[in-house]
Amino acid sequence: MNIRSLAFAFLLPSTALVLAAEQPGQTDKEPATKLEAFQVQTGTVVIKGYSEIGKMAGLGTIEVNSMEFTDATSGKKQSGVVIEIKESGRLENTNRSFIDYDEVDSLLKGLHYISKATPDVTKLSQFEATYKTKGYFSATTFSNRSGKIDAAVKCGNYRPANAFLSLQQLGELRALIEQAKQKLDSIK
Repeated sequence: MNIRSLAFAFLLPSTALVLAAEQPGQTDKEPATKLEAFQVQTGTVVIKGYSEIGKMAGLGTIEVNSMEFTDATSGKKQSGVVIEIKESGRLENTNRSFIDYDEVDSLLKGLHYISKATPDVTKLSQFEATYKTKGYFSATTFSNRSGKIDAAVKCGNYRPANAFLSLQQLGELRALIEQAKQKLDSIK
């Protein structure tokens, strides 16, 4: 092996590390939601209140929480829903997404729409219908080759966690998100 090949062999992995460190969506990213921005405040006491609304299991576990942050000095508050997914399998990747209170109604409508999607939404043989939030939560319904319609949900931007659900389970997830919103409404 000559010097050029040896240098290339050592340089390539370090270049990959530098490129990976510069990818968007990692720790130095701008907060995507008001909840994220609120919790990263410095120089003030931030109080986090939360209630677990429910958990469900598909191919992965999904947890839904109501959350409220309060700045102890100013009294300013920010609330919303947090969805956390823990993948099934060997690696058990976990990630979560923050959904601001003012985005929850839109999410509920989006989930309702995609859960009603049928293969006739396109003239092609298969379809996907996806709804995404600012905080990197997405839900997709899709037809598989046999014509059955299933669902998938994803949390996070960097190394996202995924769970796969039946349409019925997607409806159950929507109900949990509705309950989380009702919990927030009850404390206002």
